[in-house]
Amino acid sequence: MNLRPGTLRAALAVATVAVLLGGPAAVATGKLGTAGRAAWIPAAGAAAPAVEKDPASDAITAAVGAQADAVNRGDAAAFLTPVEAPLQEPMRRRFEALRAIRATTFTATLDKAPVMEAGGWRVTIELNFCAGAPGCGAAPVRVPTLWAVNGEVARLVEWGSSTHYGPRPWEVSELRAAVGNRVVVAASPRYASRLQSTLQAAERAAQRADRYARWRPAPARYVVYLAGPDEWSTWYGVKQPAWAAGYAMPITPDHTEIVLNAARIDSGEALSTLTHEFSHVSTLAGVRRNYTDSWLLVEGMAEYVTHVSKAPAAYPWLDGTRRYVGGGKWPGTAALAAPAESASVGDATGRYGVAYFAMRRLAERFGEEKLLAFFSAVARDGRQPDQVSSETFGVTWADAAADCDRYIRSVAG
Repeated sequence: MNLRPGTLRAALAVATVAVLLGGPAAVATGKLGTAGRAAWIPAAGAAAPAVEKDPASDAITAAVGAQADAVNRGDAAAFLTPVEAPLQEPMRRRFEALRAIRATTFTATLDKAPVMEAGGWRVTIELNFCAGAPGCGAAPVRVPTLWAVNGEVARLVEWGSSTHYGPRPWEVSELRAAVGNRVVVAASPRYASRLQSTLQAAERAAQRADRYARWRPAPARYVVYLAGPDEWSTWYGVKQPAWAAGYAMPITPDHTEIVLNAARIDSGEALSTLTHEFSHVSTLAGVRRNYTDSWLLVEGMAEYVTHVSKAPAAYPWLDGTRRYVGGGKWPGTAALAAPAESASVGDATGRYGVAYFAMRRLAERFGEEKLLAFFSAVARDGRQPDQVSSETFGVTWADAAADCDRYIRSVAG
């Protein structure tokens, strides 16, 4: 979370993300034979296919395989070859967006045999790729499609809305992108002029966040999207709180994408915003659980990584923390919870500040390694702080939290 006077610059929308992390991840039931080629293979335990294979499967498999190859080699004409005229323009936009973010190792798989219905053959296609460089965690996109099949030729007549945290930005928006050593930043043409400055800040933020990739390797690329007002309310199918200007979207335990509200965050504010969000990626990689009960640690750790090198008095949101602590609504460190969706900017600011200073105090008192061990056991493994505190810190959680309270009152007094 980062603020300037009167504006919350960035925060992980915890209420939303916690729910998303608790949901099931899409499971692919197909396998890919070679990169860029699609083939339908029944899932384990499924009935064996009939000896006479449905010709629609062969035709659609060939069409989506050719499209996958076209994305990988940058051939727009080949990608659009099986697409019916009414879909040519939106499919061209999707192709160009994929190329802008440097989609690599792009694959397309039929999730099961096509089903005939009025108008053609219905089948869901699962797409997988990495942005910027190979080596990312799988982040499948499952899209319902409709095909007209004539002999060995399949024509795409309908492309639906993706069913797993969709629509993704590249599905529905025209994109421009800048690609660095560690980050891909994409935006609509309206914000294309900000790509290079945002990328520069993102590369610095990645270096900071990478230091805290203690549990899983740092991602091959951090992926960042700058959202305009329209994109902000539609991408990924989620609604963000009014006080949030950025969020980390965990597609799978091993792949998270970052969205910034371009209308609220300027280039001068990007570094701390992105460090905070990238810290969620590096510290929570490989975990899939609901974080509602560990909001203090999840957000406090992201703020700690962002501001660890600064003196307490230099914390940007110190004034907001003072107002929150002195306003009579602070329940103390141990009982701190996420801001409500309807929370004011001031309330959200104060809560993030309290979370930051609590993590700072734990690191000062017990050392950063013990802080990280406590974070791992509670935020990542889901253990109760009362159980972990004595093991890690040698004192009860009530003692540690009360000490944090005294420290917070001293710096925010």
